This record gives sequence, C-alpha cells and structure tokens, in this order.
Amino acid sequence: MASKSIQSALEVFKQLPPVLARFFKTYPPVPIKQYASKPTLTTAPDRNPFLIAYHPVTKKAHEPKISLRRQSDLYKLAKQFGLEKTLPPMTKKFGIQKMMSKKSMKGVVRPKLHKHERTAEERRAKREKAIAEADELIIKVKGKRYAKKAAKRALPPKNLF
Repeated sequence: MASKSIQSALEVFKQLPPVLARFFKTYPPVPIKQYASKPTLTTAPDRNPFLIAYHPVTKKAHEPKISLRRQSDLYKLAKQFGLEKTLPPMTKKFGIQKMMSKKSMKGVVRPKLHKHERTAEERRAKREKAIAEADELIIKVKGKRYAKKAAKRALPPKNLF
C-alpha cells in the first residue's frame, strides 16, 4: 500500500518542471520536512530558504538562500501544479493576500478635489448670508429715506427659481 503511494508520488514528481523538481530535491516539501516561519540560525536544521538567517557566532544576518524573484517564480510554478501549500513559509505575499495587506491610496479613500469643489459650500453660505443682509446694507448706504420708500413698496419677493 505504501509502495503504491510512493510510486504515484514519484510519477507526479517526474511531471514537475525541472526548476520545481530541483527545488524539492534540495528542500523537501512541507509535509515531509517542517521549516521555520521566523528567521533562525544559519546552522538550524529547520532553516527556511526564503527567510534571512543569523550567523551563530557573529549574529550577522545572511540573505535568504532564494531571492524574492526566484521565490515568486517558484510560487507561480507550484500554483500551476497545486503545490503552493508544500512550499516553505514565505514573507512574500501573492494574490488576495497581497491585495488585503496593501494600504489604500490616500487619494482614493479621500480625494482632494479641485479648489472650486472644496470651497463650494463655504462660498454658497457666504452668498446666502450676503443676500440676507443685502437690504440692511442698502439702507445703511442710501439712508433712512430709502428705508421708508422700501417699506412702502414692500412686495413679496419673486420666486427666482
């Protein structure tokens, strides 16, 4: 029974592209070997090839064994064959995870607008206030005589709209 599953696994392995096959030869898939999800020492047995590692003596960081570009290529190939879950944990995000982790652009969330759009409400309020105070201003400038004439003529305002 176990030999059949091993045989079927070998058949699937032979169908993988050479790049992915070489990667899985060097770094066995996740169910077979567990990898660290955080940076570890360079000598650690569970060192993740996608993450930085620290030298045990000098504590200096070593670059990941596999660059971000190669990680991306490996992930895309593994996804084509449905093997993306068997890759070691990586910091690089893809697809929906990438979109969800991005912050929205400031201009999309709250657009700046044009100056005439930003100041429209203020200008409208100023205009309405000026119209409401127009009679008082005219009376102040023209004098009391005009006020008396205006009171005699007091007609209901016309509907402008």
